[in-house]
Amino acid sequence: MDLQQAVDQFDNAITHCDNLVAVHRGHGGANRGRRYLEVSIDRAVIVLAVAAWQAAVQDLTTALLDTARPTGPTPIDIARYDTLTGSARKAITDFATPNAENTRRLMVSAGFDPRPLWTYTIAGGQGRPRTTWTPHMVSVRLNEWLKIRHALAHGHETLPVNQALLAVRNLGVTSDPTLQLKDAEGCIAFLNRLVRLTSTGLATHLGITIVYPRG
Repeated sequence: MDLQQAVDQFDNAITHCDNLVAVHRGHGGANRGRRYLEVSIDRAVIVLAVAAWQAAVQDLTTALLDTARPTGPTPIDIARYDTLTGSARKAITDFATPNAENTRRLMVSAGFDPRPLWTYTIAGGQGRPRTTWTPHMVSVRLNEWLKIRHALAHGHETLPVNQALLAVRNLGVTSDPTLQLKDAEGCIAFLNRLVRLTSTGLATHLGITIVYPRG
């Protein structure tokens, strides 16, 4: 697998999340009010988005190993490389919980640390100052989404109270937070950005160029 293929496959996977958001927005027509059915769509979006992130981490790590693999008429070097990277390839197969710590551990095992790349600045909106996200902040938010995904996938009656959810972050809800369409959209945007930051840094590390399908 090469890095471009890994990026393209994530884009294909996350597109299904965007499609579900579009279905949510288009459903209901004039029947507004509290729309219980659409909550199931929001839940599905988050579960699929986190699954797409997990697959992206596995694919990016595989691409790193495949791209760095020696080529040419030196079978001894190739065999030595395959032996040295065997544990990393097994870790890719065993990768199951794509939180910040496990993601970093997996990619470091292949010779690349993504965490320093996880920083960006976003506009505050409505007169608020711009916010710079640090690797620590990104790691915390990623782990929050993982906890929410876990609760959704396991059918928990209530969701974790954490800052990834608008009801907690903006309304100060301290128990049984609701899930909104904007939460699903926020999850997509966050993981999309995280894949871009990671893959861009990885491309620089490998000395190659990649093109993002949506520019």
